[in-house]
Amino acid sequence: MKRIGILFGLVILHGGCAKPLVVVPSGDGETVIKPVKMPPRVNPLGEVKSIEIEEFFTLQQSGGALIYDVRKPYFFGIDRIPGAINLPHDDYEGHVQKNDVEIQKALKAGKKVVLYCFNTTCPEARDVARKLARRDYVIHVFYQGIDTWRAAGLPLEAGVAAP
Repeated sequence: MKRIGILFGLVILHGGCAKPLVVVPSGDGETVIKPVKMPPRVNPLGEVKSIEIEEFFTLQQSGGALIYDVRKPYFFGIDRIPGAINLPHDDYEGHVQKNDVEIQKALKAGKKVVLYCFNTTCPEARDVARKLARRDYVIHVFYQGIDTWRAAGLPLEAGVAAP
């Protein structure tokens, strides 16, 4: 009975290990604790990377990027980086199925998927990028945002603001 208590204590002590443990009886009456060999992850998660303005501008000009503006439609309607598609962060769930097809086509064509919002203090692009990465995509975030793009004098598309 005492042996079970010690064994139980060892399992609890090692419960926070990266690999799960299993208790295996050995041939000589003793019990052995061994790590469980876990199978490799079949579907690894994607990744979120940052992209600098120079590389992003080159990709945008050459058509080498699928660009998503995660700002609300009102701001997207005022101005946006040319070629950007609106994927509002507050309506991600409503757009994700349609965007899955676009993203898959872009990645197969060798394009990078780039998200942006206002500036470095705007968390929406990072949030949407993490959600997309969970769908096994490599997503690039232009953290400097449209404010930096605008300040650099780079081209913008203007439109009529949504109501």
